[in-house]
Amino acid sequence: MNKHIFVATDGSDTAMRAIDLAAEIAAKFEVPLTVGHVYQYGRSAEEIGRMAEIEHISEHVSRETQVDFRSMSGSAGDLFGQSRPKGDIVRAITLVGDEIVRRGADRARELGAKTVKTATSQGDPADAILDMAEESGADMIVLGHRGLGRVRRMIQGSVAQKVAQQADCTVVSVR
Repeated sequence: MNKHIFVATDGSDTAMRAIDLAAEIAAKFEVPLTVGHVYQYGRSAEEIGRMAEIEHISEHVSRETQVDFRSMSGSAGDLFGQSRPKGDIVRAITLVGDEIVRRGADRARELGAKTVKTATSQGDPADAILDMAEESGADMIVLGHRGLGRVRRMIQGSVAQKVAQQADCTVVSVR
């Protein structure tokens, strides 16, 4: 029996399906649910903009920060080396992440999950997901599997695959 469920979201369609499944399980078994997001500081500005646009977040973030994702080039990692990005970029990425996790938590509540918390982190996505799940006391992790394809997965690795291999609890990967 599950005592606590952790679901990771990056705002993608598969992540929303993972939220739906996690919320349904949490509602059925009346267990707490934590919705987590890993800030994407190392992703390219174009990818962050596409992710935000998909979720209709870019307008909200642009109003808050006066930053236009389309005018950013490279990645936060390219722009600022190994250090965390500064100023408007970090603020915009943080606001996108906060909005993604808020929407995920709202969706979970709509589907009947009674106790819903949120968590955010940064760093390697798989490691951050594992850390947040452990900190929340989760005995089940639910996350979307984006299906990068064999070659890309071999080169880049898969967050879902790494989480499944390293987790000390049940992991459900949603496609």
